[in-house]
Amino acid sequence: MSAAWAIAHEQGLGSMTLHEVARRVGLRQPSLYVYVESKLALYDAMFTHANAELLARVEQAGESGSPRVQLLRLSRVVLDFAVEDPARQQLLFTRSIPGFTPSAQSYALAEQLVQRTSRLLAELGSGSPQQADVYTALIAGLGAQQIANDPGGDRWTRHLEPLLELFLDHFLDPSEPI
Repeated sequence: MSAAWAIAHEQGLGSMTLHEVARRVGLRQPSLYVYVESKLALYDAMFTHANAELLARVEQAGESGSPRVQLLRLSRVVLDFAVEDPARQQLLFTRSIPGFTPSAQSYALAEQLVQRTSRLLAELGSGSPQQADVYTALIAGLGAQQIANDPGGDRWTRHLEPLLELFLDHFLDPSEPI
């Protein structure tokens, strides 16, 4: 896993080959098949690994505070996680690897984050599928812009909280307490 991520960081996610992974871990490529059945299976293992890391960070951030505070904190964790590693962001959020679809098992981890976010949005009165789409586009858009235009900076990510406030203010039912 470490060798695969190192290659992805150095050469790009799509440039990873099983031959290079095997070389870096001191194996011949056929021996690598004992550990992983294909390149797509390795991507799936990486997808699982990255989602497990993300969920651990989300759990570490905790669930204290109002749903609004929780959503703001969760969004910050997800956005920061995405922009700190462009290869990981690409694998988790852009679906840019031809032929790669996460397995049901690895996708179940991603679904945990979706369910938590959906629950918070619903508690805030912004739980429709359309509103969830806008929320997702907001987070993904900030992350993509940050990576593409100011890697390592905060030109785009610094706008997260004000944009989420605008989003929530727009979609919240004014009769509901915040």
